[in-house]
Amino acid sequence: MAWHYVLNGVSHGPVAETEIRSLREQNVVTLDTPVWTDGMAEWVPFERSALSGAESAAVPPAFTRTCAECGKAFPEGEMLQYENAWVCAACKPVFFQRIKEGVAAKGSLKYASIGGRFVALLIDGLIIGAIFMIPIVVISMLIALSAHGEQKPNPAASGVFLFIILLLYLVPPIYEIVMIGKYGATLGKMAMKIKVVRPDGSPISYGRSAGRYFAKILSGMILYIGYLMAFWDDEKCALHDRICQTRVISIDPS
Repeated sequence: MAWHYVLNGVSHGPVAETEIRSLREQNVVTLDTPVWTDGMAEWVPFERSALSGAESAAVPPAFTRTCAECGKAFPEGEMLQYENAWVCAACKPVFFQRIKEGVAAKGSLKYASIGGRFVALLIDGLIIGAIFMIPIVVISMLIALSAHGEQKPNPAASGVFLFIILLLYLVPPIYEIVMIGKYGATLGKMAMKIKVVRPDGSPISYGRSAGRYFAKILSGMILYIGYLMAFWDDEKCALHDRICQTRVISIDPS
């Protein structure tokens, strides 16, 4: 399609569309420059012509980011990046106040790897077994040997057996609830340099730690699908993390 355009009161053309578009890129032809082609009833400014529509379609939309504070999308050029988080101009004061107070910015948390969490779980299992199970097994064997050959039930053996069962149910939850409630991590998590926090990076309470422990039972009851959710979750959250609003993060500076 051939086009005509006017510069300084003088008509130029006909020229190919590619040429007039090149002149536009050089700013020789502006948005106010009159243009005309066959089929048009009158001259119109470039911005009102079909050329302008094609130009708009050819320009890709501005790349946008989601603000870590308000959750709204803005062009990247209008936002500030802090580590892995992006924040809009309106949220900058709140964002940096949170940083000043020592609370991690939303979106800036470094989530722990699935492998690291699994190894931490194994370490905790070994620790609980070594500290609690071995002495219990030894005591049980000694009582069983002392009662060998007796016809009547040994009250002491029965009492210790019940005590062992009680410990088996109490030790794991007490260990995890207290450790995570106080330090944000069990010994296994400390070894792997990972920690349980709130979504904003703040510490969790003992109550939330207790809720998370029992929610883990639900994650395991459904064929461990609750744990497997962490593989495809954007924040590597298992079901119990979503239920209790917790996140498992890496505190390894590397």
